[in-house]
Amino acid sequence: MVFSLRWGIVATGGIAELFFKDLIADPALRGVTDVNHIPVAVASRSLEKAQAFIDAHSPAELQGKVKPYDTYDALYKDPDVDCVYIATPVSLHYENTLEALRAGKNVLCEKPFTVNAAQAKHLHAVAKEQNVFLMEAVWTRFFPLVEQFKKVLHVDNAIGRIHRVYCDHSHPFDPVKDTRAYQASTGGGALLDLGVYAILWTLLTCYHHPDNQLSPPDVIQAVSLRSPINPEVDESTSVITVWEKAKIMCIGTSSMMTYSPGECVVRVQGTKGQVIIPIHGSRPEKVIVLYDAPGMGSRTYEYPIPGQGLFWEADAVARDLRDGKKFDDNYPVEESIFVMELMDEVRRQNNLKFPDEIEFVEKY
Repeated sequence: MVFSLRWGIVATGGIAELFFKDLIADPALRGVTDVNHIPVAVASRSLEKAQAFIDAHSPAELQGKVKPYDTYDALYKDPDVDCVYIATPVSLHYENTLEALRAGKNVLCEKPFTVNAAQAKHLHAVAKEQNVFLMEAVWTRFFPLVEQFKKVLHVDNAIGRIHRVYCDHSHPFDPVKDTRAYQASTGGGALLDLGVYAILWTLLTCYHHPDNQLSPPDVIQAVSLRSPINPEVDESTSVITVWEKAKIMCIGTSSMMTYSPGECVVRVQGTKGQVIIPIHGSRPEKVIVLYDAPGMGSRTYEYPIPGQGLFWEADAVARDLRDGKKFDDNYPVEESIFVMELMDEVRRQNNLKFPDEIEFVEKY
């Protein structure tokens, strides 16, 4: 029997548009037959915006069936909504997710989860109190390619013992001070917006290495270059982590001023060769294994994406809710908290602070 999950989408920006389109894509195109998705409500700051979003993106069979709301609270109270997708700016993730959880809704919140670890811990606590599902929407984490990447490294040991990892996620933003990326008040800067992907590949390689046993890095050393447009935010950030149990050093970088090198955004070097992910680090379609031994050559695993790729995280949520789970085994909230703690430390080392009004945590 196919399990259908009914979604409410909060906000109507670009990522909400992509998510909506992937929800209504035919699951068979990605080889999925056990779950599907039904958008039933969209909320924006005005009824007109919500309705315009629905009209623009709904196929004929959904016209008139997706409800528009002009407040997020109204959507949270809709009994037809099984799960809420939070697509607001990062500075609002904590507040919006908290409201949805307290309304008794299951929540998938767009990444980065919050602006600090304390907020993430509070959301985790509230989700447990309310007995509802909660997950951060790190979409790349649910790609079939990522499972192949982990298998090559940690099961097949294709490149032997891992020595060193490089990962980068960079993309130029329009250098205008009053845009979201350059405003501390909206959680701007390279680290939270782009660095989360470099951290993702760091964790997949090092944190999840069998020898590491899900231990934190023994060393975190970070340096940030502040933006000349607005010195309150980081323009580029580099993070070195050392994982003593696995004996791996990792260098992760991100920048708002340039693109990642197309031929290689992730490079994992081992005793027998290296594994490469070409651009783009958030939406990869190839894993390349280059062997050092003469005659071994290389091997490429290709994973074309039939759409944007956001549907795989939605599929995971649907299966979790179908099976009665409140957190995802592949990406539990505890790991989201760990990522936020790592980024907190990077910001601490570089004296990068957000305004109190977005760093706040309610007492609990």
